[in-house]
Amino acid sequence: MKGNEMTARTRSLQMVLAAGVVCLGSVAQSDAPRCMSMRFLPIAGVETAPGPYQTFCDKVPDACVLDGEDVIEWTDALYDSLSAINAEVNREIRFVPDQERLGVEERWDFPVEGVGDCEDFVLEKRRRLIDLGVPSAALTCGIAVHQVQLFPHAVLLVETSIGTFVLDNLEDEVMCWDALPYLYLLRERTDGLWDRFQLQ
Repeated sequence: MKGNEMTARTRSLQMVLAAGVVCLGSVAQSDAPRCMSMRFLPIAGVETAPGPYQTFCDKVPDACVLDGEDVIEWTDALYDSLSAINAEVNREIRFVPDQERLGVEERWDFPVEGVGDCEDFVLEKRRRLIDLGVPSAALTCGIAVHQVQLFPHAVLLVETSIGTFVLDNLEDEVMCWDALPYLYLLRERTDGLWDRFQLQ
């Protein structure tokens, strides 16, 4: 995408998000599914960040600072922003595994030259949403395993007033976390640690 097109789209999304802030309480509860919050899942333990993610944070510390509200109100404007960014990044970035592209099993980073793997999609989506004014504390990384195909996977988790939603490079639609076929293993916390979920 050309720079001018990107700037125009970003400004447009910023205006949408700002409009939602002005229209206090315009909650899109009629159309949005009400999700359970992942905050209520049983926790087996708390641990340090996965090594490749910590390496990324050491390199780009500002990208890993999670501050502001950790639960954000669900509004039409928020939904529009989440949907637009999710689909936009999924369309712009071509998925290539780290092993194929870099010769390493896993490396967290922003996409380079329009290429990345699932972790890179997560980081890019969070960066763009933060640029729109979404509090970073409500945008956490999650690590899961696909329950059928058994591949490890990273997604962006968005904590809202009507539950936890997922931005996934395999789905353009913003969905409830439990509507996807994933077994969630880890979730980032705002203090830099990660929750490990108790597997049922």
